[in-house]
Amino acid sequence: MSMCQFLLMMGEVLGTLKRAGANMELDWLRYLVTRYEPTDGPQSQMVAFMRSIFKQHVLVNEMLKSTAISDAGITKQTLYEVDRSQFTRATYDRAMECLHRVNQEILDLAYKAWGR
Repeated sequence: MSMCQFLLMMGEVLGTLKRAGANMELDWLRYLVTRYEPTDGPQSQMVAFMRSIFKQHVLVNEMLKSTAISDAGITKQTLYEVDRSQFTRATYDRAMECLHRVNQEILDLAYKAWGR
């Protein structure tokens, strides 16, 4: 699903919820750049464009494209569930480092919303 399709779908869902009387006030909302390849020029330009439009609503950390994550997904597992020995150490470690950075940023936002 493209970001455009997602935003259109989310707009429809949120509109439906609002019309039904739901409280649509959010403590925070962020976009996560996924499958990111920083050496891909057009992709980097698009991420810069997104950051210029959405500003602080884009997470600082991107989730890099990783064969380790793709391979884990083939067996319907997360990288946390697969054994490190199934991958080259550098590939696995890079992916895990990236996951930790992204997840920590999300945790920090949740903790802040909870007043912690």
